[in-house]
Amino acid sequence: MKTILFATLSLLTGTVAAHPGEAVTPGNRPAYCRGEVSGQYGTKPMYVKTGKLVKEKDGSTSISGTVDKGSEGTVKFKCRFDAQGKFVDVMAMTSDGE
Repeated sequence: MKTILFATLSLLTGTVAAHPGEAVTPGNRPAYCRGEVSGQYGTKPMYVKTGKLVKEKDGSTSISGTVDKGSEGTVKFKCRFDAQGKFVDVMAMTSDGE
């Protein structure tokens, strides 16, 4: 049932769904990142732009990008994946004024 739910969510949102705690292949990380960012910022993946996958010295990877929040402006972010390819988090790189 979980697999069907993840597959359905992927089709509806245009993102690549992975089971929580599972590695995301390098080729799917930009799409996975767009899905996570769109959910966090309450927008569609098409408003999320991602850069290239960057490998860090410790083996982890990251993807920087921007999300267009309309009248609220553009926000910079970074998606992080650990050395095994598991999604870690989305870090806001633009201050939200708080």
